[in-house]
Amino acid sequence: MALDHGILLETGTNEFEIVEFIVRAEKEHHFGINVAKVREVIRFPEIVKVPDAHPAVIGTANIRQKLVPLIDLGSWLDLKFEQDYPAKKIIVTFFNHQYNGFIVDEVVRIHRITWADIKDYSAITDFSLAETVLGVVDIGGNLIQLLDFEKIVSELNPATALKEMVIDYSRSAARSKKLVYLAEDSTVIRRFLTSNLENAGYRIKAFENGKLLLNATALEKPDIIITDLEMPVADGAFVVRTLRSQPEMANLPILVFSSLASEENERKVLSIGANMFVGKPDTDILINSIDEYVL
Repeated sequence: MALDHGILLETGTNEFEIVEFIVRAEKEHHFGINVAKVREVIRFPEIVKVPDAHPAVIGTANIRQKLVPLIDLGSWLDLKFEQDYPAKKIIVTFFNHQYNGFIVDEVVRIHRITWADIKDYSAITDFSLAETVLGVVDIGGNLIQLLDFEKIVSELNPATALKEMVIDYSRSAARSKKLVYLAEDSTVIRRFLTSNLENAGYRIKAFENGKLLLNATALEKPDIIITDLEMPVADGAFVVRTLRSQPEMANLPILVFSSLASEENERKVLSIGANMFVGKPDTDILINSIDEYVL
């Protein structure tokens, strides 16, 4: 089943779509993934074993002329260890410039929700999964847990994780006069970016979602805004569209820093007023772009 990303939602409405799927263990666990990360859902393919791989990586498969690692999501989440793979489905994803295939028991359907529908993961009953769950959404009395797929992939393949920025410290004095607003829901990434940009000399105010950032702009206008796309309460596209609707923010540089790097997503965010799209984990491009816009 290929997903038609051309019919998705209008950019900047704070709505998005998730694919609901099931991993079965002692009970059915319902999970979700942002449709924007999904390329297609396929039957279980022929695989080639990978020596010395993580136990959750059962091998690789040739999918549309690409060599894609297959990750047993139940094994990764420590839910089960049975291996009746031919009956399972593969959710093929693309983010952080990388394809991956996640093995699940069943793909249920696509749901349209808003970021405000997502509740804190402390509301879930599977507390053992809390570190891998971004939040939960209640759909018809059924709790769907939204998994942090970026965390899963970065731990399986550290090469996809963020790397320390290469900083030109000769510009630190000029940077010290500039205020950067950063919206990023991942605590790890938010702290990483804050630390590196402060080391470079910038003044940073960081927020865990777009609504908090928008509230702050009403009190003080920054020199530039850096925003993720996927965030609870208010996402990055909503931030861009809201700010561009305000005349006093018309010329404020806005950079989108997201794992959803694709020509389509870049076109969408630029069409509503973002100045630039930078794909994670390209941190060197990010700091060079900030310098270009504000110095």
